[in-house]
Amino acid sequence: MALPATRHDSLEHAPAHLRLFQSIHPKNQRDWVAPCGYGDGALLAEAIAATYGMIEMIDDGVGKLMQQLDDLGIQDNTIVVFTSDHGDMMGDHGLFLKGFMHYRGTLQVPVMIRALGLPASRIPGLASSLDLAPTLLDLCGVADYDGIQGLSLRPALENNTQRVRDHVLIEDDIATITAKLTPIPGKTRTVITEQYRYNRNSKGEEQLFDLIADPDEMRDLTTNPHSAKAQMMEVLADALIAADDAAKGAPTQATSIPGLS
Repeated sequence: MALPATRHDSLEHAPAHLRLFQSIHPKNQRDWVAPCGYGDGALLAEAIAATYGMIEMIDDGVGKLMQQLDDLGIQDNTIVVFTSDHGDMMGDHGLFLKGFMHYRGTLQVPVMIRALGLPASRIPGLASSLDLAPTLLDLCGVADYDGIQGLSLRPALENNTQRVRDHVLIEDDIATITAKLTPIPGKTRTVITEQYRYNRNSKGEEQLFDLIADPDEMRDLTTNPHSAKAQMMEVLADALIAADDAAKGAPTQATSIPGLS
């Protein structure tokens, strides 16, 4: 098994809780899917091999589902979405498992959508899990509701040169008591553009990476003054303002106010 090149990352400039995770050997990890280090190369290779086996099993299962749709004659009347709620560090940056680690290993997940009339293509633009609901409503010809979060990916699905988003916002919160009893920050906010990833947490710790020049996220640009930091802080501020749930308290049916037209 090929091991990730970033597994020896010292995390010198990373948030403190990541260095703590990295120092925990898997044999000492006693909490359910709690983040830890990868142990050693042999153990990591075994874990990657087992994961590849799991992926092969899932692939076989998806194939059976698709065949069943075809056997029932409903494949052309069914939208299929394959995605995941998170990734796994799997040794990247010396880390293992998931949670509170805003690297590509956990943030970037597969999203595959199959629907009648959509061409087979790979879309290079950004997308968020929030976009799945608006996309499905759009593909089904169903109107969305006032204040719905997310954007329809349909323009990009129909033409992969189209861009629906210029950024993606990730919000990561834990219970206040957990933040008090552990080194994990209570709140972490990350914004991603096609070139940069910037994140900042409630302890004031931050990271900035150029995803084009440094796709492995090994060179934190916040360690020296960098012009992209101010740009990304502005993108983050705008994203947080736009992320407010405008649907809360909105009427579910059309209403009229006396005296207004």
